[in-house]
Formats: sequence, structure tokens, C-alpha cells
Amino acid sequence: MNASLSAALAVKPNQSVRQILHPQSVAIVGASESEEKWGGRLLRYMLKHRHEGALYPINAKSSQLLGIPAYASLQDCPGPVDLAILLVPQGNVLAAIEDCVAKKIGCALCITAGFAETGPAGRAMEEQIVATARAGGVRLIGPNCMGLMNAHHNLCATTGVVVGGVDRLPAGGIGLASQSGALMGAMLSRGIDVGAGFSSMVSVGNQADLDLNDFFEYLIDDPATDVACLYMEAVKDAARFTALLERAARAGKPVCIAKSGRSEAGARAAASHTASLAGAWPAFEATCRRWGVYMFETIYDLLHGAQVLQRGKRATSRGIAVFSGSGGGGALLADALEAEQLELPHLSPQTQAALANVLPATHRELPLDFGMLNHMTPADPEVAGGSVGIALDRSMQDDAVGAGILLLTTQPQQLRVAEAALSAGNRSGKPLLFIQGAGNHGEPAREFMRKAGYGYLDSPHDALKVVSALSSRSEPEPAAGATPGVAFPEGLAAGFVTEPDARRLIEAAGIPTTRWHFAKTADAAVSAAQKLGGAVAIKAVSASIIHKSDVGAVKLGIEGDDQVRTACEAIAAAARAAGVPTLDGWLVTEMWKTDTELILGIQHDPDFGPMVMVGAGGVLVELLKDVQLAPAPLSHATARAMLDALKSRVLLTGFRGRPPANLDAIADALVRLGALAVASKGRLLELDINPLFVAGDRIVAADARATLA
Repeated sequence: MNASLSAALAVKPNQSVRQILHPQSVAIVGASESEEKWGGRLLRYMLKHRHEGALYPINAKSSQLLGIPAYASLQDCPGPVDLAILLVPQGNVLAAIEDCVAKKIGCALCITAGFAETGPAGRAMEEQIVATARAGGVRLIGPNCMGLMNAHHNLCATTGVVVGGVDRLPAGGIGLASQSGALMGAMLSRGIDVGAGFSSMVSVGNQADLDLNDFFEYLIDDPATDVACLYMEAVKDAARFTALLERAARAGKPVCIAKSGRSEAGARAAASHTASLAGAWPAFEATCRRWGVYMFETIYDLLHGAQVLQRGKRATSRGIAVFSGSGGGGALLADALEAEQLELPHLSPQTQAALANVLPATHRELPLDFGMLNHMTPADPEVAGGSVGIALDRSMQDDAVGAGILLLTTQPQQLRVAEAALSAGNRSGKPLLFIQGAGNHGEPAREFMRKAGYGYLDSPHDALKVVSALSSRSEPEPAAGATPGVAFPEGLAAGFVTEPDARRLIEAAGIPTTRWHFAKTADAAVSAAQKLGGAVAIKAVSASIIHKSDVGAVKLGIEGDDQVRTACEAIAAAARAAGVPTLDGWLVTEMWKTDTELILGIQHDPDFGPMVMVGAGGVLVELLKDVQLAPAPLSHATARAMLDALKSRVLLTGFRGRPPANLDAIADALVRLGALAVASKGRLLELDINPLFVAGDRIVAADARATLA
């Protein structure tokens, strides 16, 4: 941060974020009558959706625009200005900011692009406008954004074209802060289609001053916002972001996030889009899941999930009830559950009895086929939609059902089914998603759901993604306390740590290791093998060799004095061939017969700090990439949940006659690793235990490596 910007940050802002989103007066700098220009479109949008305060078009060449007075400059406005929207060429933005300072405006909303996202010159200009604004107490949104909307305040300060096509702004409880203006507009447009309502929507652009965290905090505290939604490309100030996640969790406000940058290609695209560097996805996801965030793959899935949550619905398990008027459609949907790690539950005998009046005994299991319903059944006055409503209502009450999906195809009585879904869905505390797959034939049912604010989806694929996100969310888990007896050893040098010292690290955390000795000479290795007895493993010890197996510096199943000497010589020769002329020595360790192998580890993320990892170990690490991550420190419950989430968990539970593993012992090792990472105070950058041998109810670390700061 340069000196001028640092000094500017000390100036008290003219307005808070809440005041910025509830302005009493708005000026449009660069206003126009031409619909071909953004200044003309924005003026039309704001006149159509007129907030109660003053509106000042700024245009040096006109005294009137679209029937209201226009002004040559901000200084000519007859009253104070809370929000100035800048739609001027990039070269004129600095002068506009200076005018904002002179007028003592609360916030400049800079829609103009061409700043940090374009390179060093643009970044320098961006820093200059921020410093100028902050020095005068003016906050800045953007640049390179599409503005904001506060539906409850009737504020339409956005160039998003969708607002020009609606009679009123769709007010409701879904709030959004987005690093993409186009996706904000897309979410608004889709929301109008499905009957969603919004509190505030903000496009933050380059986040040169006010950033995503500022508006996230606002959404958490805003009484008009029931669900806080974020589209993110990078995390700015991870510590504050994490604190806000915790704050939202404590307030009981659902948080929904879609983030790009999950892949290397996605990270590159995000960086080029808004001059941001995307953070590491696994650490980000683990942090979000700790605080109960609902994670979505797309902004559209996020919208539908938020609409469900805004109505107060919460999934209680991964058991998904499937309903359809098409036997084939229901069967395909049931088949697709497994790919999303969802389940088709069995209805209880009590539920089946409750369905007896509407379904024959042969069809009282999921998926329910509406084609088998008895439509002569007397109606339930509490549930609309006749026998369809009864079937939905009774099934959704089953304890094994965590959520439901209704697939409507081109069957008759579309509105009757929609009424049934609305009624049963409103009576249940669980999500019941409505798929309208009937094309144009289904428009009356869509319109019914739209007007009711219930929403609908267009395909089973979309519904599965949404219900998976709703069902896979974990309850918020506060950070665990320190584990007694875990202290970070003193005197270790920075850099790559050889295996003997890495073993001392994990032993200091109370994690057992295979019996071992460090030998500086071949004779000492022979003596060590004799003490251990039986076959041993022998490994090179050198800070210059990170992947010992790759260079032939590991020998297994060595037994007898002669074999030990030969192994030591072969390892030394392999090291020399790899460019390591001398070794510190050899590590000699006992051999184990194992049931399975895991990898346990610590990774220090530059944004989110230490993370604890567990996954399928040994040679399967790179092949399966079956790992789970959680921020340190972690509780025993979190550690057990990590193990339960592994795809390879079956190998730990008695697969093919193997004895079941002691999951509590493995979880305890994870907790201890987390405590060790915290105790290191940032020195422990990386630690791998690979493999961790699992043999019946016993566990032991067979290899370890670490890197210290």
C-alpha cells in the first residue's frame, strides 16, 4: 500500500455501508437520453424504479433529460448527494472523484472499466482514484462493476438490462454480493422467472475500496436479508472473511456461496476477469464447510437453494423422496441420486399405512408414481391437490426423508399437481423441489409457482445439484481447544525436515510411529536391525532427498546382517546417482503387515492458515485423490466426519473380512495434528504421514516428512 493511500484510509468515511445502500439522493454522472449509452439506460431504469429521494442527472451539455432537470456538474446540484454513479470515460474518472470529494458525497459507484484488470498502468490509476476518494471521506464501489440494487428501498443503481423489463423490483429476503456484474444480472433475471425476491444485490467489481467482505457484513446484519449469497473469485482478507462466516453462523443466517477458481483453469480465468487471484479451493471449501456454508457449483443453483432456504426449509438428511407422474422419469431420477451421494430412503411402516387410502400396497415405496394414485380418495382439508397432495404430505413427514423432488412431465391437471406441491411443501419443514419438465405445456404450472414465490427448476440435473448442496451442508463447528500434551519441539531448523526429525514432530504430538533407529554408518544400521528383530525397512536420510522411493533410496523386507549392509550400499549408490554425494545416514524401521494405508497431513494455506488432511494413502494418494480437509484446530467430531466422508471409508469398516479399524484412534491422530499445527505458530508449513498403517484396531505412522518456516 502506497503512502498516500495509507494516509487516506485514516480519514473517517462520510457514510456507512448501510447508508450507502439506502441513499436519500442519487446523482448519475454521465447521464444521457440515448438508450445506446449506459448513462441513458441507467437514467431510464432509475426513473422507472424511482426511489423516494432526489435524482440528479449530470450532463454538461443539457439542462433537462427525460423530463427532469439536469446539471452541469455535481457542484450544481441543489441539494446534498449521497450516492454518485460514475458512467464517464476512464480518463475522466479521477476528475469525477475529485468532484465527489468537493461535494462531500458518501459513495462513488464507479461502473467505468479500464483499471487494475487491464495491467500496471490501470492499477496505478485505480490506486490514485481510491486515495483521492478516501482522503475526502468518499467510499468507492468498483470500478469495473454493474452497480447495485436495493429492492426494499426501490433503488435501481445498476446497468443490468433485466431491470428495464420489469414493472417493479422483486423485493424479498435473498441478498447477494458478487464479484461478477453479469452473473448478478443473470441471477436477478432467473429470480424474476421463478418468483424469487431480493433484498440487496451489489456488484463489487475490482474491490478497489469497498470489497465483498464489507457487503457480506451488511447482509449478515441486514434485517431485510434472510439468506446471504456470495459469488466469489478470490478471498480478500481471509481472516475477516472467516470471522464473518462465524458471525453469520452465530446469527443463524444461512450463507450460500458459489466460487470460481476450483480448478487451475478456473483460477486463471478468475484472475484475468477482475484483477483478482483466486485462492486455493480446498482450503476455502474446508473453511466454509466448518461454518455451515451452503456450497453451490453455479449461480443458478445458488439462487434456487437460497429460495428454498429463504422460505425456512432445511434438509435433514441425504435421504431424498422422489415423486413423479412418469414412472420412467421417477426411475431415472432415483437412479441419479447415487452419483450425488444421495439415497432413496425406505418409507416406514407408519408412512405406508398413512398412504393406504391413496396408493395400493404394491406402490407404497419410493419413488412414488402419481399414475397409481386413487383419485377417489376423500380430500384432506389441510392439504390441497387431492390424493397427490396427500401422497406428498405423508411421504415428506417420514423421518428417513431429508428432502423431496417432484418431477412433473406432460401429464394432465398440471395446476392440481402444482397446488399439491405448494401445499405439501409449505407444510413441511424440509425442501420439496419442483421440476417442471413439460416444456411449453407446463407454463400454467410455472406461472402458479412463480406467483406463489415457490420457484421451480427445469431439469432433474439441476434439482439434484441443488438438493445435494442443501443436504451435504454441515452444522457450524466452533474451533476446538488445544489438545493437552501437544507442544512443538524446539531447535528445528527451517527448510525440509528429514524423516527422523519429522518422526520426532509427530511423536511430540502423541502419534505412534513404527519402531525405528537412526544409523550414521552401515555397522550402526546392522546393530539397529538386530535390535528391532525380523525384517526391516531401510531408508536414506538426507535433506536433499524428498521423494526417497522415486530415486531408489528405500529398501523393504531386509533381513540379516549381510542384507542390511548391501541395502545401505545400494541406497548410498542410488543417492549418488540422484546427485546426493553423501547421506546423513540411514533410518532403520520395523516392517508391519497392514489392512489398509492412509495419508494424514498438515498444509499451511497462505490465506486460511493450517489445514489438517486425511485420505487414502500409500500408492493410492495421487491415483484416487480421495482426501478431506479441515481447518486446525479441529474437534474429534470433525475428525470423525472427515473419515466418514472418504470414498475409501469402506476399507476401514471391515471390507472383505478385514478387521474394522479403530476410527476413534485415527480421529485422535487428526486432532493431535491440528494441535501440533497451531502450536507451531506458523512454522509448520507442511507435514505428511504417508503411510499411516492401519492394522485392526492399531495405527502407526510408517513414514513422515515435513517443511518448516
